[in-house]
Amino acid sequence: MAESFFTLQTYTPNSDVAVGFKLNQLIYSRAGNDTLLGYQPLTPNLNQPQIDFFIGDLAIEDPTFRSWSDTFILGDWSRPYYANGDPDVPLGVNDFGLVIDFNSGQDFVQLFGTANDYQLVDLGIGSALLKQQQTGLDVVGFLLGSSNLNLGGNYFQFRGSTPPPGPVLPQGKQLGTPGFDVTPVTATDTSGNVYVAGGTTGSLGGANNGESRDPVIVKYDSNGNQLQTIQFGSANFDTIYGIKVDAEGNIYVGGTTEGNLGGPKQAEGADAFVAKFDSNGNQQWIQQFGRELINSVFSLDIDEDSNVYLSGITVRSSPDFVTDDFWVTKYDTNGSRQWFTEFGSLAFDEPYAVAVSNDGSVYAGGWTLGDFGGTNAGLYDAALAKLDNDGNVEWTKQFGTADFDWIWGVDTDSQGNVYAGGWTLGDLAAESAGSYDPFLAKYDSDGNQLWIKQFGSAGDDQTFRLNIDNDDNIFLTGYTNGNLGGTNAGSFDAWVSRFDTDGNQVWIQQYGTPEFDQGYGISTDNAGNLYATGITQGSFGGTNAGSFDGWVAKIDKTSGNLQNFNGTPQPVNAFPSLNLLASNAGSPQITRQQIDYLTNFFEEFLSSTGIGRDGSGLENLIRNPYVMEPTPVPEASSGIGLLMFAAVSCVGAMLRGRKISPSKSRISIE
Repeated sequence: MAESFFTLQTYTPNSDVAVGFKLNQLIYSRAGNDTLLGYQPLTPNLNQPQIDFFIGDLAIEDPTFRSWSDTFILGDWSRPYYANGDPDVPLGVNDFGLVIDFNSGQDFVQLFGTANDYQLVDLGIGSALLKQQQTGLDVVGFLLGSSNLNLGGNYFQFRGSTPPPGPVLPQGKQLGTPGFDVTPVTATDTSGNVYVAGGTTGSLGGANNGESRDPVIVKYDSNGNQLQTIQFGSANFDTIYGIKVDAEGNIYVGGTTEGNLGGPKQAEGADAFVAKFDSNGNQQWIQQFGRELINSVFSLDIDEDSNVYLSGITVRSSPDFVTDDFWVTKYDTNGSRQWFTEFGSLAFDEPYAVAVSNDGSVYAGGWTLGDFGGTNAGLYDAALAKLDNDGNVEWTKQFGTADFDWIWGVDTDSQGNVYAGGWTLGDLAAESAGSYDPFLAKYDSDGNQLWIKQFGSAGDDQTFRLNIDNDDNIFLTGYTNGNLGGTNAGSFDAWVSRFDTDGNQVWIQQYGTPEFDQGYGISTDNAGNLYATGITQGSFGGTNAGSFDGWVAKIDKTSGNLQNFNGTPQPVNAFPSLNLLASNAGSPQITRQQIDYLTNFFEEFLSSTGIGRDGSGLENLIRNPYVMEPTPVPEASSGIGLLMFAAVSCVGAMLRGRKISPSKSRISIE
């Protein structure tokens, strides 16, 4: 059953928002302080099974066996998840979320409503969470191996039934639907307008094309007035990971699609795409390309002639395992491909950023598990490459520690130097401040490292993107659950920092609500304005519309203070009225017969899926996540997260003989 019914979705070893986008997925977030969310259709079919597996940190590649805190989302303030059970199925066990590695000492389960809306039943092999619906008790979650829990425990986070108070930061803008909305990238034009792009499972700019993820582009003027929204897509998963705007106001976007977005799908799982829109939002052309298993554009840049440069990956299969390499490709402004260059080591190599310099040189940055531009320092090394404008590789560099080191952002200055930003779990340029630390590195055009800076709080601090303005000011954005640029407002906050070309930090500011907020994208305009975008579960610059919303803020580049960008308020897309959200007040307690039914059901379910009562049946899957057909992943941290088909099996072999911390994992790698 596990090999034919469930599809695997693997995220990165950073602190991801690990989001499902189809029914019946195994969502594996690996290392980091992750937030795991299964796909929730806005118009659920009561007869449609939806059983999602959540695996937080059964990571076999963590060299120091850290303890991570994961949050498993089984509801938000607007509705409970997995509460759409078929009335003909006892206790609604045709849909639920199954958490494999919940640890009440450090993990959390997020739920709709209050503790009074639920019943918690210890079945010996785990604990079942049941919500009272109009059709009766409905199982919404099962925590494998967890016993002696209490609904009053602080490991259960109840979101109530009203939006979080706000806006907490009224200077900003928030855009959202009752579904999942993410805006990981931003760009500006020569008229001072700002664009944010990403994906939505709702309707931000038109009807959703199938209720999966649709690409979306939103345009604002410099005061925050919404000028235009473009939503397009196939009936399958499609989303945007890169955006740029040329001097004529044309918009270029790139991303990934599982459907026939720009033509017939060519790869087995997903294709990459690039598209051009004019300043009025009319699509001028779209190109879709792919081969082997999975393809995605992760980053996009343009030059002065409006040529488009893309970086991404192609996941390839082989008899025993899969591999991927860096690729960079160039299209002209009319959508004709000029060249395509793929390169890498014998191990896994993935690029997440691309930038073109004033002289036409092209730089791509990401990570490698191999000897990409030197000898691997341990595990994931940061990787940087330079290509000429004909697509020839001029040099490759890598740097890292014995731990994890990743590049997420790359840009160039007016002198032709290249800067790479990312995060490290090691002592890359200084002693680690505690957990993930951001870093910024500068290279000259010949590939010589001029300096590298590492900074951080005692918490989890990560860089996601960087941007360099016309005056060579360097801006980074990311997220933290510590006090990196101010006092933490609660959970994760977004942060933005400015550096000069000598590596001096000019300022750093932190922004957030009491809820979950992360910063993903950053851009500057010719007038010196700075814009950041990201994701929020709170009421950041408006009222939360349900689940996660996107946000965009305007920032003073001199001080880092927020500027007014609220424009004309937009109506909130209210969640539709659902009879399923009935109160549980005074509901009858579960009976002995129902408990026996649940015990028998979950014992049989764990056996038939091969998971086993202790989760040990997942060992082969974790060692080789491509036993099942892989599927594309939306983002790395709302990953942005971004596609991450990391070499779990490869890393497992590198660490064979090490043991997994018993505080989280039931799997030992011998």
